[in-house]
This record gives sequence, C-alpha cells and structure tokens, in this order.
Amino acid sequence: MALTFFKIPRNKKYNYRPVYYDQKKEEREKRAKAAYEENSGDYEKALKERLQMRWKRSAGARSRRASNQRLVAIFIIMFLLLYLIFFV
Repeated sequence: MALTFFKIPRNKKYNYRPVYYDQKKEEREKRAKAAYEENSGDYEKALKERLQMRWKRSAGARSRRASNQRLVAIFIIMFLLLYLIFFV
C-alpha cells in the first residue's frame, strides 16, 4: 500500500436497473386470468373485463385513425397554400 497525499476522485457506481413495462404482456396475462376465472363460474365479471379490454383497444385505433386523417388534411391545406403563394 502506497502512501498518498492527494485523494483522487473515482467514478460513482449506482445499482440502478431500469424497469420495462410491456403493455401487451399485461393485457395477455389479464386475458389469461379472465379465461381461468371464466371456467371457475364468475362468467359475468370475466365477460365485462373482456369487453372493456376490446373497447380500449378499439378506442386507441380510432384515435390513431383520427390523428392520421387530421395530419393528411393539414398537409393538403399547406400544399394548397404554398401552391397559391408561389404559382398564382
């Protein structure tokens, strides 16, 4: 061991592990649980949860479709404005 007069700073180490959230995996596990419960006799509750999951999925698709249509409309309007400015 050597005798030192100056302390040299070292890199700090952290024990950080990022958490990964997989929405599709969560939905798949929830469906499997609902199917298991369906066999146990609580059919209405399982049916209600299944319908809610379907509605959430279709609502997401509708919002994406509306967003894409809005984006196309904005591009068309911008194209028309640029055409009017530069060629008329």
